Amino acid sequence: MTIEQQVAAAQAEMTQGMLYEVGDRVGLLRQVLEELGHPENKFKLIHIAGTNGKGSTTQMLRTILTTAGYRSGAFMSPYLRSPFEQITIDGQMITAADFLTAFAQVKKALGELTLPPTALSEFEWYFILAMVYFQQQQVAWAVIETGLGGEFDATNALDQPELVIFTKVAYDHMALLGDTLTAIATTKSKIMRPGVPVISYPQQAPEAETVLRQAAQHNRATYWQPQQLKYTIERFDLTGMTVSLTSEWFTWPQLTLRLVGEFQVANLATVLTAVHVLQQLITIPNKCIRQALSQVQLPGRLQVIGQRPTVLLDGAHNPDGSQALVTTLQRLTPHRPLTLVLGMLRDKNYRQMLQLLLPRAQRVIVTTPDNPQRHLPANELAAACRQIAPDLPLSICAAPQQALRLAHQQTAVDNLIVVTGSFYLVKELLPDD
Repeated sequence: MTIEQQVAAAQAEMTQGMLYEVGDRVGLLRQVLEELGHPENKFKLIHIAGTNGKGSTTQMLRTILTTAGYRSGAFMSPYLRSPFEQITIDGQMITAADFLTAFAQVKKALGELTLPPTALSEFEWYFILAMVYFQQQQVAWAVIETGLGGEFDATNALDQPELVIFTKVAYDHMALLGDTLTAIATTKSKIMRPGVPVISYPQQAPEAETVLRQAAQHNRATYWQPQQLKYTIERFDLTGMTVSLTSEWFTWPQLTLRLVGEFQVANLATVLTAVHVLQQLITIPNKCIRQALSQVQLPGRLQVIGQRPTVLLDGAHNPDGSQALVTTLQRLTPHRPLTLVLGMLRDKNYRQMLQLLLPRAQRVIVTTPDNPQRHLPANELAAACRQIAPDLPLSICAAPQQALRLAHQQTAVDNLIVVTGSFYLVKELLPDD
């Protein structure tokens, strides 16, 4: 078999198990890690949970660590082009050869435990592979994102993080995590460990804030949060922004950030607070922080993929993300007519997302994302749009590529096209470069 065929065969084994982990599977994953010799304990860990902002926070932190000279891994989801994007070292994806080496090692460990490959979900597989790969490659640090929630997430098998970070806690995955912010924050808080410092997003909702503070107190963990955050945005456009920030923990004049959106300022403040704590453990020169932040990019998040008309891709897939997108558009392009290309999943709060997005649009084109188990068919999404905005011009295109072509035909060169609603839609329309 070619190496591509070997990878395809391995991935086929990994995807035959359950789609989602159900219930408490952390004990099982700890067994697997133990059989592997606890690779996750061979490097220092930063564990990140939250509803929105995990990707930006992870990328900023990982890039800062790399720029400061520390070989650093990252485990992130979802992926856009290749599942290998979930496992990176210093920004480079795991190679096919290294993937196969790690896969063979994990499969052998499962065999020793008399477990078939189907005993793990696909997400659990990639998490365990990441830990093995990071050990094999001798990383110094790894930044690990939760996949879903916290308490029962695969990544909660990690026992010895150096830092635990919470990005913004908002409403998403309510069927699995609970339908109140208190419930959602409670399950996420379970990644805390006794005595391990906790860093929290500066603008948490009061219900989430209460839960996180109490959990930190219960774990005798120092709780770091930039409560006195003040910032000034000096430049703000589709290429990024220049911002000056101060809080009780830091003063940073004129930082250049390539990430787009005012909501990124709070994510940046979370990262700078984490760096303030890390600087008490390791050397991170300020010039490395500046350099790293000026380089960080995140595909599929307010990403420009075309000009005349400007085409923006944004993976916002819950009401909080949609609100952040609308706020950014109001600041960046308040008077530019907007064509929306929308595709959503039926298990999301899509009606509330539409209530936020549709008032900003001059026309909307609905399509169906590539997720057969969870997608909301374009005709159902169209019906929901018509209920909320009956006078808004609307077109239906089942295929996302066709929807984007139609958007180009219907949008003047000086206007704006925004593709949003689901990462599954964004990944289909992302350029191949």
